[in-house]
Amino acid sequence: MRNFFALLFLFFTVPILAQSKENERFVFGFFAGLETQSLGVQPLDTREPEKAAVQSGRLGMGTSVGILTRKKIWRGLFFQPALAMSYAKNQINFRSEGIRTFRFLDAELPVHFVATNWRRNDFPLRGCIIFGGRMGWNFAANPSNLLKITQERFALDLGLGAEIKVGRWRLQPAFVYSHGLNNLHRIDDAQYDEVVGKMVRDKLSLRISVWNIGK
Repeated sequence: MRNFFALLFLFFTVPILAQSKENERFVFGFFAGLETQSLGVQPLDTREPEKAAVQSGRLGMGTSVGILTRKKIWRGLFFQPALAMSYAKNQINFRSEGIRTFRFLDAELPVHFVATNWRRNDFPLRGCIIFGGRMGWNFAANPSNLLKITQERFALDLGLGAEIKVGRWRLQPAFVYSHGLNNLHRIDDAQYDEVVGKMVRDKLSLRISVWNIGK
C-alpha cells in the first residue's frame, strides 16, 4: 500500500517535470480496448504443472476504458499518462475444490511515453512506440479461503501502434503488452498457500485512443 501511494505521488509530479516547453500544452482524449489476461501460478508441489494442486486456466478476456492527457516534451516524443478502468476474469483449478473464477476490476494509472517519427509530422499515418509503466488497484472480491491475491499491481508496458491524422483529430490504435512485476500471492492462512509460489498477471490489449489537437 505504501508503494502504491508513492507511485501515485510520482504520477502527479512527473507532468510538472515534463513541462520543458512553455508553448506546448496538454491535450485530452479517451480510449477503449479489448484485453486478454494470463494469470501465472508457480507450483511448489511438483515440477510438472499438469500435476500441480493449483493450476492456472486459459487466458481471460476483458475490456478497458479511460481518459488520457498528452504533451509533447521533445521532437517526436510525447508524455501520455492516463486514468483507466479495466475488467477481466481468470479461472484457477484447485485439486479438491475444482474451478474457481477470480475477477479483476482495476483502477489503473498508466504512465507512458510515445515515440514517433517527427520528420513525418504532416503524414496522415505514422508508426509509434509506446513504453512506460502502470500501477493498479483491484476492487473485486475473490475467494480468500483457498488463495489470497493482493489488490495492487505494478507493471512495465511496451506497445506498438500507429497514429492516424483525421483533420484535427488523432486516432491511435495500438497493441500494448503489460508485464506484471509484483508477486500477487499474499501468504496468510489460505488453504493452498504452501503449494503456491509466485503469481503474476500479464495483459495484452488492443487499444484505440482518440484526441483533438485543437487549433
